[in-house]
Amino acid sequence: MSGVSDSEAMSQKKVGSSDNSGKASLSKDSANQTRQIGPGDSVQLNASEKPAAPTFKQKLKVWFLPIIVVNLQRLWGLTWRRIDIGRQSFDEIRKEGAAWIYGIWHTNVLFSPYLNRGLKANVMISDSRDGEMITKVVKKFGNFAIRGSTSKGGMRALKNCVSALKKGQPAAITPDGPRGPAFQVQDGIIVAAMMSGRPIIPFHYEGVRQWIAEKAWDKHRVPKPFTRVVVSYGEPIFVPSRLSEEQFAAQRDIVQTAMMQNMEKCQKHIAELVRK
Repeated sequence: MSGVSDSEAMSQKKVGSSDNSGKASLSKDSANQTRQIGPGDSVQLNASEKPAAPTFKQKLKVWFLPIIVVNLQRLWGLTWRRIDIGRQSFDEIRKEGAAWIYGIWHTNVLFSPYLNRGLKANVMISDSRDGEMITKVVKKFGNFAIRGSTSKGGMRALKNCVSALKKGQPAAITPDGPRGPAFQVQDGIIVAAMMSGRPIIPFHYEGVRQWIAEKAWDKHRVPKPFTRVVVSYGEPIFVPSRLSEEQFAAQRDIVQTAMMQNMEKCQKHIAELVRK
């Protein structure tokens, strides 16, 4: 699922503070003052965050392209044989009716909405015109969008994501998006897990036969038609609600390692299928 990270939310951070109710919160220094950021706070958006009015051509593009993408992916996906691995813990969380946070590398954003259709997950998507097209695709596959990126509306999106998680709605975040570096976990997904109390579940897919965009920064994966697609789930990662900065960095390293291991597990299974 296409999403964004919120690394700016941790700029000049103080992690693991709590408000009077004992809920986890995030401190943010600005103009030599310390402000507590929590799920109940409001965020003032800068005037620069307001997008310019789209032209008719742009509106047509935003309306038309998602229809093409969605129908093409549905037809494309019908030719695949899907193989799920490591999803037992994920299924247990779903049976409990609890929320989770998908951690999805940006290399997997194209087909993640299709592979997770109907989950009613809140996907963090950049607050741009391209993001508007992605939003329509995500919604057509039975999920929702939370708009914001590291450059536009990041804190607002993160707060909305945490609020949805606390209401029992799952979320999806690309921790290396929207601009990279690829396969490097940024802070936003850790903050979301810390403040919501919900686990991060690594998610990754690869095709036995696939195209890889080698020149793209995220090395994007596109499984070919009529192939086997392996979908790999990692074990849930719970992040404590109170962390020192050193502990926060350690948790980020834990998530980084888990997501890389999940990708490697998927690739190893692909290699075994090829050898058979």
